[in-house]
Amino acid sequence: MIIKRWMLPSAMALALAVACATAPPVGEETESVATATHTLQEIAPGVFFAQGTGSVTVGSNSLVVVNEEDVLIVDSHISPDAATALVAAIADITDKPIRTLVNTHFHFDHANGNQVFGDDVGIIGHEYTREKLLGDPLSEPTYQTFAGAEAQAGALAALEQSLAEADDSGRAEIESQIAITERHFASLATVVPTPPSRTLTDSLTLEAGSRTIELHFLGRAHTGGDVVVYLPEEKVVFTGDLLYSSSPYLGDGFADEFAATLEELKEFDIDVIAGGHGPLIHDKGAIDVRQEYVTDYWGQVKASYDAGLPVEEAIENLDFSAYPEYAALQIGNAGVVNVEVRRMYHRLDGGE
Repeated sequence: MIIKRWMLPSAMALALAVACATAPPVGEETESVATATHTLQEIAPGVFFAQGTGSVTVGSNSLVVVNEEDVLIVDSHISPDAATALVAAIADITDKPIRTLVNTHFHFDHANGNQVFGDDVGIIGHEYTREKLLGDPLSEPTYQTFAGAEAQAGALAALEQSLAEADDSGRAEIESQIAITERHFASLATVVPTPPSRTLTDSLTLEAGSRTIELHFLGRAHTGGDVVVYLPEEKVVFTGDLLYSSSPYLGDGFADEFAATLEELKEFDIDVIAGGHGPLIHDKGAIDVRQEYVTDYWGQVKASYDAGLPVEEAIENLDFSAYPEYAALQIGNAGVVNVEVRRMYHRLDGGE
Protein backbone atom coordinates (compact mmCIF):
# COMPACT_ATOMS: atom_id res chain seq x y z
CA MET A 1 0.00 0.00 0.00
CA ILE A 2 1.45 3.35 -1.02
CA ILE A 3 0.78 6.13 1.41
CA LYS A 4 -1.07 9.00 -0.19
CA ARG A 5 1.13 12.00 -0.66
CA TRP A 6 0.44 15.73 -0.56
CA MET A 7 0.12 16.03 -4.34
CA LEU A 8 -2.91 16.38 -6.59
CA PRO A 9 -2.99 13.56 -9.16
CA SER A 10 -2.68 15.75 -12.24
CA ALA A 11 -1.50 19.04 -10.78
CA MET A 12 1.77 18.54 -8.96
CA ALA A 13 2.98 22.09 -9.30
CA LEU A 14 -0.27 23.55 -8.09
CA ALA A 15 -0.27 21.27 -5.06
CA LEU A 16 3.14 22.33 -3.83
CA ALA A 17 2.32 25.95 -4.49
CA VAL A 18 -1.02 26.13 -2.71
CA ALA A 19 -1.17 23.20 -0.29
CA CYS A 20 0.07 25.41 2.52
CA ALA A 21 -1.05 28.77 1.16
CA THR A 22 -3.99 29.26 3.50
CA ALA A 23 -3.12 29.84 7.12
CA PRO A 24 -4.92 27.79 9.76
CA PRO A 25 -6.85 29.57 12.51
CA VAL A 26 -4.52 31.50 14.76
CA GLY A 27 -4.36 30.32 18.35
CA GLU A 28 -5.83 32.52 21.04
CA GLU A 29 -2.52 32.67 22.89
CA THR A 30 -0.89 34.87 20.23
CA GLU A 31 -1.61 38.04 18.31
CA SER A 32 -1.71 38.13 14.54
CA VAL A 33 -1.72 40.69 11.78
CA ALA A 34 -3.72 39.95 8.65
CA THR A 35 -2.58 41.59 5.43
CA ALA A 36 -3.87 41.16 1.89
CA THR A 37 -1.50 38.27 1.27
CA HIS A 38 -0.25 36.99 4.64
CA THR A 39 -1.13 36.19 8.20
CA LEU A 40 1.70 37.21 10.51
CA GLN A 41 1.29 35.38 13.80
CA GLU A 42 3.43 36.69 16.66
CA ILE A 43 4.84 33.60 18.39
CA ALA A 44 7.32 35.51 20.59
CA PRO A 45 7.99 39.24 21.04
CA GLY A 46 8.94 40.54 17.61
CA VAL A 47 8.94 37.04 16.06
CA PHE A 48 6.28 36.39 13.44
CA PHE A 49 5.26 33.17 11.70
CA ALA A 50 4.28 34.17 8.15
CA GLN A 51 1.79 32.15 6.15
CA GLY A 52 -0.03 32.96 2.94
CA THR A 53 -3.74 33.70 2.88
CA GLY A 54 -4.18 32.16 -0.57
CA SER A 55 -4.52 35.40 -2.52
CA VAL A 56 -0.94 34.96 -3.76
CA THR A 57 0.85 31.64 -4.12
CA VAL A 58 3.63 31.63 -1.51
CA GLY A 59 4.43 27.89 -1.42
CA SER A 60 6.03 27.82 2.03
CA ASN A 61 6.06 29.47 5.42
CA SER A 62 8.54 32.14 6.47
CA LEU A 63 9.78 33.54 9.77
CA VAL A 64 10.05 37.29 10.30
CA VAL A 65 12.23 38.48 13.18
CA VAL A 66 11.89 42.17 14.00
CA ASN A 67 14.96 43.26 15.93
CA GLU A 68 15.80 46.56 17.59
CA GLU A 69 17.20 48.10 14.41
CA ASP A 70 16.39 45.78 11.54
CA VAL A 71 14.52 42.72 10.28
CA LEU A 72 15.67 39.17 9.52
CA ILE A 73 13.59 36.88 7.28
CA VAL A 74 13.88 33.12 7.02
CA ASP A 75 13.00 31.81 3.54
CA SER A 76 11.86 33.93 0.61
CA HIS A 77 8.90 31.89 -0.69
CA ILE A 78 8.31 30.32 -4.08
CA SER A 79 8.66 33.22 -6.53
CA PRO A 80 9.67 36.86 -6.90
CA ASP A 81 5.96 37.76 -6.75
CA ALA A 82 5.55 35.93 -3.44
CA ALA A 83 8.69 37.51 -1.97
CA THR A 84 7.50 40.97 -2.99
CA ALA A 85 4.19 40.29 -1.27
CA LEU A 86 6.04 39.20 1.87
CA VAL A 87 8.07 42.41 1.93
CA ALA A 88 4.87 44.42 1.60
CA ALA A 89 3.25 42.45 4.42
CA ILE A 90 6.24 43.08 6.69
CA ALA A 91 5.81 46.82 6.07
CA ASP A 92 2.44 46.51 7.81
CA ILE A 93 4.13 45.51 11.08
CA THR A 94 7.37 47.53 11.02
CA ASP A 95 9.20 50.23 9.10
CA LYS A 96 12.59 48.82 10.05
CA PRO A 97 14.78 47.77 7.11
CA ILE A 98 15.20 44.15 6.08
CA ARG A 99 18.91 43.44 6.41
CA THR A 100 19.21 39.65 6.46
CA LEU A 101 17.62 36.72 4.64
CA VAL A 102 18.33 33.12 5.66
CA ASN A 103 17.68 30.19 3.32
CA THR A 104 16.90 26.95 5.15
CA HIS A 105 17.69 25.02 1.95
CA PHE A 106 17.84 25.41 -1.81
CA HIS A 107 14.39 24.20 -2.87
CA PHE A 108 12.48 26.56 -5.10
CA ASP A 109 9.50 26.98 -2.81
CA HIS A 110 11.82 28.43 -0.14
CA ALA A 111 14.45 30.30 -2.18
CA ASN A 112 12.94 31.44 -5.49
CA GLY A 113 12.23 34.86 -4.01
CA ASN A 114 15.87 35.59 -3.22
CA GLN A 115 16.39 37.87 -6.22
CA VAL A 116 13.90 40.43 -4.84
CA PHE A 117 16.31 41.42 -2.06
CA GLY A 118 18.92 43.95 -3.07
CA ASP A 119 22.60 44.30 -2.30
CA ASP A 120 21.86 45.78 1.13
CA VAL A 121 20.29 42.48 2.25
CA GLY A 122 22.75 39.73 3.12
CA ILE A 123 21.62 36.21 2.18
CA ILE A 124 22.89 33.43 4.43
CA GLY A 125 22.68 29.69 3.82
CA HIS A 126 24.63 26.48 4.02
CA GLU A 127 27.49 26.08 1.58
CA TYR A 128 25.54 23.20 -0.03
CA THR A 129 22.63 25.57 -0.67
CA ARG A 130 24.97 28.05 -2.32
CA GLU A 131 26.45 25.31 -4.49
CA LYS A 132 23.01 24.13 -5.63
CA LEU A 133 21.75 27.64 -6.39
CA LEU A 134 24.91 28.42 -8.32
CA GLY A 135 24.16 25.39 -10.47
CA ASP A 136 21.01 24.82 -12.50
CA PRO A 137 18.30 24.19 -9.89
CA LEU A 138 15.45 24.86 -12.34
CA SER A 139 16.52 21.84 -14.39
CA GLU A 140 16.73 19.42 -11.49
CA PRO A 141 14.14 16.64 -11.05
CA THR A 142 12.45 18.19 -8.03
CA TYR A 143 11.76 21.49 -9.75
CA GLN A 144 10.67 19.82 -12.96
CA THR A 145 8.41 17.40 -11.06
CA PHE A 146 6.61 20.13 -9.18
CA ALA A 147 6.90 23.26 -11.32
CA GLY A 148 8.27 22.41 -14.76
CA ALA A 149 6.34 23.05 -17.97
CA GLU A 150 4.54 19.70 -17.84
CA ALA A 151 3.52 20.20 -14.22
CA GLN A 152 2.29 23.72 -14.91
CA ALA A 153 0.22 22.54 -17.86
CA GLY A 154 -1.25 19.77 -15.75
CA ALA A 155 -2.17 22.15 -12.95
CA LEU A 156 -3.97 24.54 -15.26
CA ALA A 157 -5.68 21.70 -17.14
CA ALA A 158 -6.99 20.31 -13.84
CA LEU A 159 -8.38 23.69 -12.88
CA GLU A 160 -9.97 24.20 -16.29
CA GLN A 161 -11.59 20.79 -16.00
CA SER A 162 -12.91 21.68 -12.56
CA LEU A 163 -14.30 24.91 -13.98
CA ALA A 164 -16.04 23.06 -16.78
CA GLU A 165 -17.68 20.71 -14.28
CA ALA A 166 -18.59 23.35 -11.68
CA ASP A 167 -22.08 24.66 -11.10
CA ASP A 168 -22.74 28.39 -10.97
CA SER A 169 -22.06 28.62 -7.23
CA GLY A 170 -18.54 27.24 -7.57
CA ARG A 171 -17.31 28.95 -10.71
CA ALA A 172 -16.16 32.20 -9.13
CA GLU A 173 -13.84 30.43 -6.70
CA ILE A 174 -12.27 28.27 -9.41
CA GLU A 175 -11.85 31.27 -11.70
CA SER A 176 -10.03 33.02 -8.85
CA GLN A 177 -7.78 29.98 -8.39
CA ILE A 178 -6.97 29.99 -12.10
CA ALA A 179 -6.04 33.68 -11.99
CA ILE A 180 -3.82 33.15 -8.92
CA THR A 181 -2.14 30.15 -10.56
CA GLU A 182 -1.53 31.97 -13.84
CA ARG A 183 -0.01 34.88 -11.93
CA HIS A 184 2.21 32.42 -10.04
CA PHE A 185 3.43 30.68 -13.19
CA ALA A 186 4.15 34.04 -14.84
CA SER A 187 6.35 34.94 -11.88
CA LEU A 188 8.15 31.59 -12.02
CA ALA A 189 9.18 32.45 -15.56
CA THR A 190 11.14 35.44 -14.22
CA VAL A 191 13.14 33.54 -11.58
CA VAL A 192 16.90 34.04 -11.50
CA PRO A 193 18.34 31.57 -8.93
CA THR A 194 20.20 33.72 -6.40
CA PRO A 195 22.61 32.01 -4.01
CA PRO A 196 23.56 33.02 -0.47
CA SER A 197 26.37 35.54 -0.28
CA ARG A 198 27.45 34.22 3.12
CA THR A 199 27.63 30.57 4.07
CA LEU A 200 28.04 28.30 7.05
CA THR A 201 29.18 24.72 7.39
CA ASP A 202 28.17 23.90 10.97
CA SER A 203 26.81 26.89 12.87
CA LEU A 204 26.68 30.66 12.87
CA THR A 205 25.49 33.02 15.60
CA LEU A 206 24.08 36.44 14.79
CA GLU A 207 23.71 39.17 17.40
CA ALA A 208 20.91 41.57 16.49
CA GLY A 209 20.85 44.13 19.26
CA SER A 210 19.84 42.21 22.36
CA ARG A 211 18.57 39.23 20.36
CA THR A 212 20.64 36.13 19.66
CA ILE A 213 19.85 34.22 16.47
CA GLU A 214 21.58 30.88 15.94
CA LEU A 215 21.88 29.06 12.62
CA HIS A 216 22.68 25.36 12.79
CA PHE A 217 23.39 22.61 10.28
CA LEU A 218 22.54 19.43 12.17
CA GLY A 219 23.31 16.98 9.38
CA ARG A 220 21.96 15.89 6.03
CA ALA A 221 18.26 15.08 5.87
CA HIS A 222 15.72 16.75 3.55
CA THR A 223 18.67 18.05 1.52
CA GLY A 224 22.41 18.12 1.97
CA GLY A 225 22.33 21.58 3.53
CA ASP A 226 19.32 21.99 5.83
CA VAL A 227 19.69 24.90 8.25
CA VAL A 228 17.52 25.48 11.31
CA VAL A 229 17.16 28.94 12.83
CA TYR A 230 17.03 28.88 16.62
CA LEU A 231 16.14 31.72 18.99
CA PRO A 232 17.40 30.45 22.36
CA GLU A 233 15.83 33.12 24.56
CA GLU A 234 12.44 32.75 22.89
CA LYS A 235 12.73 28.93 22.65
CA VAL A 236 11.59 29.08 19.03
CA VAL A 237 13.08 27.12 16.13
CA PHE A 238 12.29 27.46 12.43
CA THR A 239 13.03 24.09 10.87
CA GLY A 240 12.28 24.62 7.19
CA ASP A 241 11.52 21.23 5.65
CA LEU A 242 13.57 19.28 8.17
CA LEU A 243 10.39 19.06 10.26
CA TYR A 244 6.78 20.04 9.72
CA SER A 245 3.49 18.33 10.50
CA SER A 246 3.19 16.19 7.37
CA SER A 247 5.45 13.58 5.82
CA PRO A 248 8.74 14.89 4.39
CA TYR A 249 9.62 15.06 0.73
CA LEU A 250 12.66 12.83 0.18
CA GLY A 251 13.32 13.30 -3.54
CA ASP A 252 16.60 15.12 -2.78
CA GLY A 253 16.98 13.61 0.66
CA PHE A 254 19.34 11.52 2.68
CA ALA A 255 16.79 9.13 4.17
CA ASP A 256 19.57 7.00 5.64
CA GLU A 257 20.83 9.96 7.71
CA PHE A 258 17.56 11.78 8.37
CA ALA A 259 16.73 10.21 11.74
CA ALA A 260 20.19 10.91 13.17
CA THR A 261 19.94 14.53 12.09
CA LEU A 262 16.57 14.87 13.81
CA GLU A 263 18.09 13.42 16.97
CA GLU A 264 20.28 16.52 17.15
CA LEU A 265 17.18 18.72 17.09
CA LYS A 266 15.97 17.10 20.32
CA GLU A 267 18.86 18.74 22.19
CA PHE A 268 17.34 22.20 21.71
CA ASP A 269 15.23 23.80 24.43
CA ILE A 270 12.09 24.41 22.35
CA ASP A 271 8.57 25.61 23.06
CA VAL A 272 7.56 26.33 19.47
CA ILE A 273 8.59 24.59 16.24
CA ALA A 274 7.79 26.58 13.12
CA GLY A 275 8.04 24.36 10.07
CA GLY A 276 8.38 25.25 6.42
CA HIS A 277 4.80 24.10 5.72
CA GLY A 278 1.64 23.71 7.73
CA PRO A 279 0.81 24.88 11.25
CA LEU A 280 3.01 25.45 14.27
CA ILE A 281 4.13 22.45 16.30
CA HIS A 282 4.15 22.60 20.11
CA ASP A 283 5.04 18.97 20.85
CA LYS A 284 8.60 17.67 20.37
CA GLY A 285 7.04 14.23 19.98
CA ALA A 286 6.58 15.19 16.33
CA ILE A 287 10.32 14.59 15.97
CA ASP A 288 9.89 10.96 17.04
CA VAL A 289 7.09 10.41 14.52
CA ARG A 290 9.20 11.72 11.67
CA GLN A 291 12.18 9.65 12.77
CA GLU A 292 10.07 6.50 12.83
CA TYR A 293 8.61 7.28 9.42
CA VAL A 294 11.87 7.93 7.58
CA THR A 295 13.55 4.96 9.26
CA ASP A 296 10.70 2.66 8.26
CA TYR A 297 10.56 4.06 4.73
CA TRP A 298 14.30 3.66 4.25
CA GLY A 299 14.22 0.15 5.72
CA GLN A 300 11.46 -1.00 3.39
CA VAL A 301 13.21 0.39 0.33
CA LYS A 302 16.55 -1.09 1.40
CA ALA A 303 14.96 -4.53 1.84
CA SER A 304 13.65 -4.39 -1.73
CA TYR A 305 17.01 -3.15 -2.99
CA ASP A 306 18.87 -5.92 -1.17
CA ALA A 307 16.45 -8.45 -2.68
CA GLY A 308 17.38 -7.21 -6.15
CA LEU A 309 13.94 -5.81 -6.90
CA PRO A 310 13.46 -3.00 -9.42
CA VAL A 311 12.17 0.36 -8.27
CA GLU A 312 8.68 -0.40 -9.52
CA GLU A 313 8.36 -3.48 -7.33
CA ALA A 314 9.88 -1.66 -4.36
CA ILE A 315 7.12 0.93 -4.68
CA GLU A 316 4.43 -1.73 -4.90
CA ASN A 317 5.74 -3.33 -1.70
CA LEU A 318 5.57 -0.15 0.39
CA ASP A 319 3.25 -0.11 3.37
CA PHE A 320 2.82 3.07 5.42
CA SER A 321 -0.42 2.15 7.14
CA ALA A 322 1.31 2.66 10.50
CA TYR A 323 1.35 6.43 9.95
CA PRO A 324 -2.28 7.59 9.79
CA GLU A 325 -1.31 10.98 11.24
CA TYR A 326 0.60 11.62 8.03
CA ALA A 327 -1.89 9.99 5.67
CA ALA A 328 -4.68 12.23 6.96
CA LEU A 329 -2.78 15.29 5.72
CA GLN A 330 -1.92 13.96 2.28
CA ILE A 331 -3.87 14.27 -0.93
CA GLY A 332 -2.31 11.61 -3.12
CA ASN A 333 0.22 11.13 -5.87
CA ALA A 334 2.36 8.06 -6.34
CA GLY A 335 4.62 10.04 -8.70
CA VAL A 336 6.33 11.66 -5.73
CA VAL A 337 6.93 8.24 -4.16
CA ASN A 338 8.57 7.21 -7.42
CA VAL A 339 11.01 10.13 -7.22
CA GLU A 340 11.76 9.35 -3.58
CA VAL A 341 12.38 5.64 -4.05
CA ARG A 342 14.63 6.29 -7.04
CA ARG A 343 16.59 8.72 -4.88
CA MET A 344 16.96 6.06 -2.19
CA TYR A 345 18.16 3.52 -4.74
CA HIS A 346 20.71 6.09 -5.85
CA ARG A 347 21.92 6.39 -2.26
CA LEU A 348 22.08 2.63 -1.92
CA ASP A 349 24.16 2.52 -5.09
CA GLY A 350 26.66 4.80 -3.32
CA GLY A 351 25.54 8.05 -4.90
CA GLU A 352 25.59 11.41 -3.17
